[in-house]
Amino acid sequence: MEKQKLKVELRNDTGKEVNKRYRREGIVPGVLYSRHDEKNLLLKVKGENLLKLLSDKRHGVIDLEIDDGQKNFKRLAIIKDVQYNSLRKQMVHVDFLGVTLKEKLTIEVEIELIGEPIGLEEEGILEVELRRIEIECLPSQVPGPLKADISHLKINDHLTVGELDIPKGIEVLTEPDRIIASVHPPTKIEEVVKEEEEEVEEAEEAEEVAEEEKAKVETEEPSSGPKKEEK
Repeated sequence: MEKQKLKVELRNDTGKEVNKRYRREGIVPGVLYSRHDEKNLLLKVKGENLLKLLSDKRHGVIDLEIDDGQKNFKRLAIIKDVQYNSLRKQMVHVDFLGVTLKEKLTIEVEIELIGEPIGLEEEGILEVELRRIEIECLPSQVPGPLKADISHLKINDHLTVGELDIPKGIEVLTEPDRIIASVHPPTKIEEVVKEEEEEVEEAEEAEEVAEEEKAKVETEEPSSGPKKEEK
């Protein structure tokens, strides 16, 4: 099994201001969670190197080359999570999980939707309900995103987890009947629009009735001035 390498450094400083400085310098702070070390290791990695690794969605198990300032040592790991600043579209933190090649992992993997449902040609509405599933496998078997072909979906069709093409050696822990994506008829939107139009019409009618009643009352009300006495 070919493993990609990633150079990282140990760090001792933590805190909000430190992390801001790291990010200004193009460095992403991170943590290596590992049962094979006495404690979790605080790391930092060049953002460009991490981005390059993430761009290859088949990265799987990584050889972390860790520099502690005096010597280098290695750890096998996978990327457990990457946090982003959605406004700046910037990586702000990365979590690594230490592994061994003989221990099975329980992790989440992404679902990559392929194709455009034919139901959209009939003005159907695509709803994506699930973007990741949980699996168990050996580190050497960690897949990239699992592809889900949705091009065959017509209106009222759906694709479930049980219909995915799963590579050998991988056990899917997510329920097989969970819906990944479905195509709904456009009637929902039409009904909402129709209901809104009916509500507007009812409001306008009620307003017209209220105006008529108000005008009627005003014409029937006696004058507020004093009446003349009859002689």
